[in-house]
Amino acid sequence: MMAVVGTTGLVATAIVPLTAAAATASAAEPCGAGGVFTSAPQPTCTYDAVGTDTFTVPDGVTAVDVDLYGGEGGSAAGYIDPHPVVSGAPGGLGGETRATLPVSAGQTLQLTVGAAGIPGSSRHGEFARPGGTGHGSGGGGAHGGGGSGGGGSDVRIGTFDGSDRVLVAGGGGGAGNGGPELPGGAGGGPVGQDGSQSNGPLGSGLAGGGGSQGAAGHGNPNTLYGGPGTPGIDLDPITSQPNPGSGGTGGNGGAGGPGGGGGGGGWHGGGGGSGGGNPGYFPGAGGGGGSSYADPSATGVALLRGVNHGDGKAIVTFRYGTSVTLDADTPSPLFGHAVNVTATVAPANPGAGTPTGSVTFSDGTTELATVPLDGGTATFTTGKFQPGTHSLTATYSGDPTFTAGSTAAPTDVNVGFSQPCLTHHEGALTVAAGQSLCLAPGGTQNGPVEVQPGGALAVSGAEVNGPVSAARALALTICHSTLDAPVTLTATSGFVLLGEGAGEGTSCAGNVFKAPLTLDGNTGGMEVSSNTTAASVTVDGNSGSGLPAEDVVPEFEDNGVGGPLRCTGNAPTLAQSGNTVSGPRTGQCK
Repeated sequence: MMAVVGTTGLVATAIVPLTAAAATASAAEPCGAGGVFTSAPQPTCTYDAVGTDTFTVPDGVTAVDVDLYGGEGGSAAGYIDPHPVVSGAPGGLGGETRATLPVSAGQTLQLTVGAAGIPGSSRHGEFARPGGTGHGSGGGGAHGGGGSGGGGSDVRIGTFDGSDRVLVAGGGGGAGNGGPELPGGAGGGPVGQDGSQSNGPLGSGLAGGGGSQGAAGHGNPNTLYGGPGTPGIDLDPITSQPNPGSGGTGGNGGAGGPGGGGGGGGWHGGGGGSGGGNPGYFPGAGGGGGSSYADPSATGVALLRGVNHGDGKAIVTFRYGTSVTLDADTPSPLFGHAVNVTATVAPANPGAGTPTGSVTFSDGTTELATVPLDGGTATFTTGKFQPGTHSLTATYSGDPTFTAGSTAAPTDVNVGFSQPCLTHHEGALTVAAGQSLCLAPGGTQNGPVEVQPGGALAVSGAEVNGPVSAARALALTICHSTLDAPVTLTATSGFVLLGEGAGEGTSCAGNVFKAPLTLDGNTGGMEVSSNTTAASVTVDGNSGSGLPAEDVVPEFEDNGVGGPLRCTGNAPTLAQSGNTVSGPRTGQCK
């Protein structure tokens, strides 16, 4: 006699503005006329030459990482002939701006690399030094040996005019002449550094201020002989054409005295230091550094001050996007039977190569396994899913060339049985090879149960009146049930679950075993928890592990044992805690 029910209830060289133009995106040649492309360790365009160039966003790229450096300020001569030789002060170092910019395929970015400022000369009557070219340009160093400011470097989008700057790295200020203690201010950071001054007698030069986020650095007059340093401006000091963020010019030294340093270019340029003068040979002062900037759309922003020596540079790195899909070889495997779940990671740009790295498979929020990619695919195989629906996802780790990603939605795998679950069965019940059977909540089995090799059985909330034996079964799960005769489970190749501890994710309450329980040589992992046994329990030679979040070793925990407990040969160990045992314990048992 048999009754059945469903499974519910179971478990460039010059700075010339360019015009925006559509470009054909390429996986291999995005670096404009002068940028150098390298593919390893990560796709990168490096721009070392002073001037303006472009970067064209390849297909499949949605963000770029930019590392931008401003030019260093020029050093000062230190002295003017025929005065005694004195070491000149250095110019301020250029700033560094790091950020990630959102982009779209085919978009063109304009990159301008600022030049270092020109050192001052000790020759009497020497001409002033022009500032380093850039966006903005550095301010000129003064007559009298002051160094010129370093040029700022920037990235522009759109039509590439001054209002389209999205990243700027400030240039360093030029040094003031008249001694080693008059360096230019460091460029970069939200606020460029002020130049240095001697704080000497009346007639000594006064330092130019650093540019900030909201204003150019101030210039300074000299109170006696020298020329004033001018504030940062938005006109190129050489061409007088619009060039936002240009540095102020250093003040001339009066009557052949030492001159001031020019301000560095940047988001807002630094002010020029004023000149010293004669008589008295008063020193000039250093120019201020230009400030750096990042557009609000940028992420991972770092505005660093005083980093770069020499000319500026720009480095653009990127990774291609990916899509991740997940497929199971069967959407409805039988309980205990293996299912192959395959993740495919495809590049958004087919010309970019094949993704490497690994894929992590998860069931809901529980990570199941991490598998290396092979030819863009990774396969996870398991026969240890419990009955019911499993919402599976795959997450790709990313690699130096490709971005991380995950499946857009879960793929459901519904683990079921060969036939509807039994609710009442009289007589012997045999689970044959290839079968997966179940006893439903509230069901009864009156008679012996045999699970033959290759069979699988799940019992939930049922009563079994007869011995249960299984040898070389695929899987066994017994939850919240009462069994009044001996239960012997031997050499199961899959997972054995007899009750589960609290908080482990699967609703498998403990069982009542009224006769001896024997667990021998099961190799696919085992959890026996929260059960009550009235007789002896033997746990010998078990090994393997279940799916996370199960223990990675066989587990026997929180059980009440009403007779002897023997544990031997469980490998690599037997996880035990919370057991109460009335009889003797032997072997590994604690």
